[in-house]
Amino acid sequence: MAGFFYSKRNIFLLILSAFFLLALFSCKKNEKNPAEVVSLSEDNNSDEELYIFYSPAEDDASWVEELLMRLEEERIAQELADMETSFSEYQLEEEAGEAGDEAGESLEEALESQAGEGRAFTGKNDQMRFFEYKNETLSPQFTDEGLVVIHSADENVMRFFYDSEYRLTKKEEWKIRSASDAKKLKTELFVYSPESRKVINKEIITEAFDELISYNEKSSPLFSKKYAFNDDRKYIVQERKWKYNSENQLLEDLQKEYSYKDSNYNKPEIFTKRYEYSYPYVKSAGDANESNNIIPPDYKFYENDILKMQNIYSAEKGTYISWVYFDENLSVKTYYEEEVRVRDEYYNQGRLFRTKIYKKNPPEAEEEKLIHKGGEE
Repeated sequence: MAGFFYSKRNIFLLILSAFFLLALFSCKKNEKNPAEVVSLSEDNNSDEELYIFYSPAEDDASWVEELLMRLEEERIAQELADMETSFSEYQLEEEAGEAGDEAGESLEEALESQAGEGRAFTGKNDQMRFFEYKNETLSPQFTDEGLVVIHSADENVMRFFYDSEYRLTKKEEWKIRSASDAKKLKTELFVYSPESRKVINKEIITEAFDELISYNEKSSPLFSKKYAFNDDRKYIVQERKWKYNSENQLLEDLQKEYSYKDSNYNKPEIFTKRYEYSYPYVKSAGDANESNNIIPPDYKFYENDILKMQNIYSAEKGTYISWVYFDENLSVKTYYEEEVRVRDEYYNQGRLFRTKIYKKNPPEAEEEKLIHKGGEE
């Protein structure tokens, strides 16, 4: 019996020792290493330094509107640049403008001047057959209908057809790599007014498109229709109309783009872009001495009849206001002085809620944001 109690006492001591060791191990585990404490303190300092640069609590998401504004400005600016560039492509070239004796004289003078620069080859009666200049050749051919001038430079060949009055009636663009590899890329046809003797219609024909263009009496484009070809079908892909004032200044440029989801090309989806101009401060373009001081025209840009952007210029060059409209609620009004952005105003449903002011003379420029609480004007 004494052995039994002795054995139980040993077991009790072992269990008590085990609890003691477990408690000691737990205490050591909870003690912090001084190096770890320093490391944690440094991490906290790092976070504090981070918040000096950026504080989530102070983030009012104003950068979102600014980013959207910049992206929309760039997109619209590209749309406007594309429309302006394409408008210049509709302008008539000099050889298709005037007609009559003056056109004939200018053509002969051009041939003589080009022959003087290069090497001319003549035939009977000293009539020029062709001439060479570097890698280019020019060959005039007189026909019963008038004159054909062939201009070639390497693989690129142009053929100009003139009638008996030296009016350009047709122009062809070719790519000729060899006698068996020749392809006509484009044909342009010109129709003249009997009264003004100027081009009133022009047709551009390529392998993929056929475009018809009409012009006013001042040789500015009035209307165009562009058709595409696919599966032996011809369907419209673009329409464009221009309006001018009495001084032949552009007032409106309307473009309609047609897209089709069905293979029959019956129900197109139409996307419109419209450019409107006004000229409150524009000086006469004919005043060459003041060409650098011409104030641009005010303009408005619409997409599907929704105003997306407008610029309003002052009488002082480089000073103007630009509006960008994101939707029916958000818009940004930007002020420029000497072509430099000086202030942005953000509006929500017509109420001013934020202003951003830019100081001039970068790189020392600074920015100041003003928050208009309650949508104050």
